[in-house]
Order: sequence, then structure tokens, then C-alpha cells
Amino acid sequence: MASSNVLRWLDGRGWLVLSGGGGQTGAVRAQALGRAAADGGVAYVSLGNHDGWSERALADMDGLGAPPGYIVDALTEDDRTLTALLAEAGIVVIEDGPDAAVLRSGLIGAAAAGIQTAFENGAVILAEGLSAMVFGAWVAKSAGELLPGLAWLENALVLPGVTSAAQSELAQNVLREHPAAIAVGVGVGSALALGPDGEVEAWGQRQVTVALGSDYTSPKGD
Repeated sequence: MASSNVLRWLDGRGWLVLSGGGGQTGAVRAQALGRAAADGGVAYVSLGNHDGWSERALADMDGLGAPPGYIVDALTEDDRTLTALLAEAGIVVIEDGPDAAVLRSGLIGAAAAGIQTAFENGAVILAEGLSAMVFGAWVAKSAGELLPGLAWLENALVLPGVTSAAQSELAQNVLREHPAAIAVGVGVGSALALGPDGEVEAWGQRQVTVALGSDYTSPKGD
């Protein structure tokens, strides 16, 4: 695991970028392009293609000067093809959606394996909106039930669209149950970017907040 202060994330030569999503993604996408390696295209991971996300994302990234890209449908491609298409990408952009549990279901397995290979080889992984939650330790279903996430960001609950992690009721519940947990709020138009050499950066509107469980805040010896 790479680390910086309380944040620990998956080792790799690439960048993990957790975006708050929303309608203000341009600045974060532009910075992701600036960190990308010279080789490899852009893989746009579709998880239902809500509101024509794939085509809009591809057009937006093209307008920002992105290298050639291709759409990867994580819900319909066979596992071998899915893994191969993602592993060779220089940038992987992952669709936002209305249901974090559905996004989790589409990413866990072959998609996650291909994305991890790309990341280890130096790719920028840009998870937008609720897909960013899947890269934490927990994914919250709409009813509040927690499912295991990919845990690329260790012991973390990622809260896209939340500007104050400490004020989130979901975060408070998780931190109470898991004293070693952290909650990371990432506002709309913002992103938490984690680099290969321990870099921790706030991109876009830079609305990134962290709340800590009691293991971090209790006095030593308690």
C-alpha cells in the first residue's frame, strides 16, 4: 500500500482519482489528462450508460485533447475481453450512476482486475461520482446497508458529492461502528488524486474533507 498520513491506497505506477462527479467534471478530467502516460488510449467504462454518459464523456474528453478512446461495456463484455481492453488503457474513466450497489456489481471481478493491471502499469484511473465510492472499503446501498468495496483506499468510506465528511450521517454511523475507518468527502467538481509516490492532491474545486474514527482521535493509552 502507498500511504500519506492517514491515507493508504493500492500500490501502482498510476494515479487513483476519486471525483465527486456532478456536472462540473471538466477541470478534473483535464488534470487527469495531464498526468497520463504518453502511451495507451482512454477506456470509458460504461455501467449502464445512464443518460448517454459514454458518448458525452468521450466527446468531452476529445474536446480536452484526449488520445483516442473506446467504450467498454462492463455489463455485457465477456470477462477475457473486458480485462484485456482495460489492462492496455492509459486512462480509465468510470461512469457515475444513480446506484452505488449496481456500479459495484459491474466493477467487481474482471473489470476490477483489468483496471488494476492498467493502474499498476501507470494508468490514471478516474472514478466519477458514485463509482468513486466503490474504490473505498464500503459501498452504501440506497437503504443504508453497507457492502464491501474494492478497498483500493484502505479503511475508507468515499462520499462523492459531500463537502463535509464530518457532517454526513452515513459517515458518522460508519466511524462509530469502525473506529479505524476514515470518511472522505469529495464535493461536486472536485477530486482526491492519489499518486504513485505518495502524492495526495485536491483537484478541481478542491472540496475534499476527511473525518476520522476514534482510533485516530483518542489520546494515546486510552
